Amino acid sequence: MNLQFNKFYAVEGGSGISVPDATGDSTDDLSTLELLNTEDEVVEEKTLPIDLGDDDDEKEEKETEEKDEEEEVEEVKEPTEEDLELTTPVRRKEILAKYPTLFKDFPYLEKAYYREQQFTETFPTIQDARIAAEKAQILDKAEQQVMNGDITMFLQAAKAENQEAFNKIADNYLPTLRRVDQQAYYHVLGNVIKDTIITMVREGRQLGDQGAPLTAAANVLNQFIFGSQQFTPPGQLSKKVNPQVAQAQQEIQQQKQQQIMNTFTSVKDDLQTRADNVLRSTIDGHIDPNKTMTEYVKTHATAEAFDKLETLISQDSRFRVLLDKLWEKAFQSGFDKESTDRIKSAYLSKAKTLLPSVIKSARTNALRDRMDTGNDTKDMAKKGPIARGSSTPHSSGRIRKPSDIPRGMTTLDVLMKD
Repeated sequence: MNLQFNKFYAVEGGSGISVPDATGDSTDDLSTLELLNTEDEVVEEKTLPIDLGDDDDEKEEKETEEKDEEEEVEEVKEPTEEDLELTTPVRRKEILAKYPTLFKDFPYLEKAYYREQQFTETFPTIQDARIAAEKAQILDKAEQQVMNGDITMFLQAAKAENQEAFNKIADNYLPTLRRVDQQAYYHVLGNVIKDTIITMVREGRQLGDQGAPLTAAANVLNQFIFGSQQFTPPGQLSKKVNPQVAQAQQEIQQQKQQQIMNTFTSVKDDLQTRADNVLRSTIDGHIDPNKTMTEYVKTHATAEAFDKLETLISQDSRFRVLLDKLWEKAFQSGFDKESTDRIKSAYLSKAKTLLPSVIKSARTNALRDRMDTGNDTKDMAKKGPIARGSSTPHSSGRIRKPSDIPRGMTTLDVLMKD
């Protein structure tokens, strides 16, 4: 599995460049970025500076592992939404009075403290925030349909939710259209009358001689409404697009989207390589501080730690949402260096928080396997070589020397004898 950079963004058919944020506000996204990039805005060094604690020898690591296996660590349950809503906020001054260095030791907590205050002012409960996000998504979709000239979604929603409201929309549609734009109003009304004239003429022709008055009435109606005996079929108020021009514009749009996707693929592959090199180099530099592993064991331990790291990152749904936003901003900025460096820095910052436990786990597994193999070797060494003339599991001891072989017995008989 890669960094999954290719999963976080897909170019929409309409814009081809970017997708607007559902909330329309990027302040919170930027503050989140600052939290991830507290130490280094862009990580360019070959390895990440991580603290694995004091280097323990094999005996201490084995004892620690056995102790952890014996002791069951009670998992802390996360608070429910109701618990969070009913919790009274604590002032910053009170927190620092009890824990003076808390925000200094954990800068993320201080920014999260103020960010939570701003969110609560807008959305008092988590449910309010979820409803707002759902409505924003619906509104974005409705806006896109309206811009394409389709109001089906509004009419269907009104009819399904409240039939009386739908009826009012139908009653007020033409009067409202006339207030907004008279030209559009007369255009719609004219098309209705033209459809009526067409129906009258078609019906008159089917009636033959008896339909002559109906056909004449249709001509009178056309002359009365449109002031001409020449009939003009219903048309569209919007400008007609030449099919050839429309096809050319579509091809140009597809070419632009293809160029964007090619750039995205190139940037993604470059970030993938650079980030992988940093992570692998970091793991390789910390996996065996005491130089007790063979090259083969070290290689496999490094691969195990790297795979585990990627799995943990991919399972963090909150971080994936953040990475989505970063890629959207990269698309909007044309994949400039600042936006791509932010993506790489955010990923490495996340990896940095997971590396100590991942490396220690892989190291422990490697050393345990080595110790188990060493015990097997010692057991074999205790047995020692087989003494000459002694019996073995493969020989019954009946034939010990050439004189024991009966006269006339062939070599095959000797080999097959128990």
